Amino acid sequence: MQAIRTIQASSRLRGLASQLGRKSLAYSLSTKIVQSPSSRRQLSTHNPSSTTPATTSANSFADLHAELLKGATFGGYPTRTHKCGELNKAMVGEHVVLTGWAQNIRKFSDDLMFLPLRDHSGTIQLVLKGSGTGKGDVRKSLQDLTAESVICVEGRVVAREDTAINPKMQTGEIEVDLASVRILNKTHKNLPFLPNNQSQVNEEVRLKYRCLDLRRDALQQNLRRRSLAAWVIRDYLVEQDFVEVETPMLFKSTPEGAREFVVPTRNSGSFYALPQSPQQYKQLLMASGVDRYFQIAKCFRDEDLRADRQPEFTQIDLEVSFGSARDIQALVEGLVRSVWRKLKDVEPCGGEPFPRMNYQVAMSKIQHVADITDENILEAIILKGSMKLSGSDLKKLTQHDTQVIPVVKLTDKNVDNWLSKLPFTHKIKGAVDTAAANRTLDVQVGDSIILNTRPTFLSGGQTVLGKVRLELANALKMKGLLDIPSSQYNFLWVEGFPLFSPSEDASMVDTTNRKLSATHHPFTAPVAEDLHLLETSPELVRGQHYDLVLNGVEIGGGSIRIHSPKLQSYVFEQVLKMTPLECSRFSHLIDALSFGCPPHGGLALGFDRMMAILCDTPSIRDVIAFPKSSSGRDLVVGSPSGLTEQQLSEYKIKVTE
Repeated sequence: MQAIRTIQASSRLRGLASQLGRKSLAYSLSTKIVQSPSSRRQLSTHNPSSTTPATTSANSFADLHAELLKGATFGGYPTRTHKCGELNKAMVGEHVVLTGWAQNIRKFSDDLMFLPLRDHSGTIQLVLKGSGTGKGDVRKSLQDLTAESVICVEGRVVAREDTAINPKMQTGEIEVDLASVRILNKTHKNLPFLPNNQSQVNEEVRLKYRCLDLRRDALQQNLRRRSLAAWVIRDYLVEQDFVEVETPMLFKSTPEGAREFVVPTRNSGSFYALPQSPQQYKQLLMASGVDRYFQIAKCFRDEDLRADRQPEFTQIDLEVSFGSARDIQALVEGLVRSVWRKLKDVEPCGGEPFPRMNYQVAMSKIQHVADITDENILEAIILKGSMKLSGSDLKKLTQHDTQVIPVVKLTDKNVDNWLSKLPFTHKIKGAVDTAAANRTLDVQVGDSIILNTRPTFLSGGQTVLGKVRLELANALKMKGLLDIPSSQYNFLWVEGFPLFSPSEDASMVDTTNRKLSATHHPFTAPVAEDLHLLETSPELVRGQHYDLVLNGVEIGGGSIRIHSPKLQSYVFEQVLKMTPLECSRFSHLIDALSFGCPPHGGLALGFDRMMAILCDTPSIRDVIAFPKSSSGRDLVVGSPSGLTEQQLSEYKIKVTE
């Protein structure tokens, strides 16, 4: 029986070694156990009194244990008493136990070494001085210590000498005199970069090794601010009698606008879709009598990515029954104030209600030059001579798709006649008066004028010059020519959006004769006074839609919803020209509205965008733990990834080139 146990132990160890990918270890184990002379004697003579194989097996287990735990410690270390960043001068003389990541050692001599230790709270300097009791063991532990190894240390807090105080460090007045060091997990691989020295590393490398990148103090603080903001939001909304309800992640495909992510099932031809937002579910909750709903919700859209857009994102989602637009806006203002007070100690808008602006006014902020034919206008962006943008910068700004936007640089030669030389001149209504235009636009020699035409009545979406203005602001900021203080928070409600906009998808117009799409989403209610225009001039109908803008960036949008099943069906069928199949995908919503659904409305705040502003970072990737890259890939785990032939077969999927 002993021989059998020995063989079984050998088999288990070889299997474990194989799983660990340690070929050399497997060879070592087979040599020590299976090939040992004592083991062969045991197997051949079946001598039950022999103890040699059992001893060899025990030694082999010990060898394996030592190999597996090389450079690491399980248990047997003291409990942490403080975090690194918590230590201060008032603690001088205290014995402390700290844990964290070792930084690069600075060795001045065998009797003087410095080692910064970092955890999420900050960094403290450890010092090894002299050769007293136990110092030799500490020195030995530090000799081969690699950066970013995890250690546990004990020591006494001491004050730094005046000349050694570091005012840039939170703990710069003190250090810890080391008494012992335990290595909990030594770094076993060469690091692709050090967290405190990642400026020379491109973003893809940092995203691939995100666990290293997240050790940076800035990202650690961002994640903690995000957590705190989520707590403040929940606390505020619960106080306002909201109910947090989780809605399903596996939804269905419905034509709401953005492209969806679909999820196959083992039932041939049946697919889920990940929700673009919880919009339909929260309206169903209003029909269910929940009254006030909220959720910090995951949403999914298969869109082109940029700094402020991810394929999966988080929104603060809420819906209210029997509430007007003003009621919902007041609730949201209170929520925003709570977050800004807690995280920034700032009272937005000085405690006054957020200002409001009509959509048409907001879109008309670019300067009007002249009226032109076909109900269009000529408008302009002025770059003063002090804005030193190069010719290549201007060319990049004014090239949109296949369209090149005219730019006029005023000189002594053209300052009096530039307006008469534009390609739009023949369309201008009335006399072409360059001198009057110069006075209106307040331009002079050395200034540049970017020009374009647009419809007089705007029916949704950005204008071309609106896009140019955003790109221009970024270009000026990059060159240090435009300073927008990060401590300045300008909130604004934009209202009075058109309910419908011209469809941007030409293929849809061709195949379904659809000319309009919903500006916000197809569930937004029209302004009551514009109902009579639905049949004859739907493009002139205003929606009960409102956006919250912060420093020129939209951080939230909402509306009062359609709660009449007949009106909702009319919008689907007659205005948006949905096919019967598309309309049928909303049958659950029409049913809910038909069963006696109260008037309701809501709003969703972009949590990621809001946190990026609160954390003063230009990219929402800096406030998300594991974001996707600009190409939509999770570089940490390597997704999206392929499936095996067996998986494809099980889900009835055929992959084609």
